[in-house]
Amino acid sequence: MAESKRWVVTTSGDRPIDDVASEVEAAGFAIDGVLKEIGSITGSATDGVAEAVRANPGVADVSPDQPVDIGPPDSETTW
Repeated sequence: MAESKRWVVTTSGDRPIDDVASEVEAAGFAIDGVLKEIGSITGSATDGVAEAVRANPGVADVSPDQPVDIGPPDSETTW
């Protein structure tokens, strides 16, 4: 069985994000969050599902999710 990975879907803004979310979920994308304010959908899927989601007319990009660590409060180094 293919390995599921974490992805960030960036929507184009041409269509309502809720419609796009429904369609990518129907394609097999397991949604963790719909971030309406920034036009993104987060979740997990196999490489094949991510490729299929890229073909959705409301999707601008599908990229691997990368962890972000800004460090502890009052840290000298922030990035």
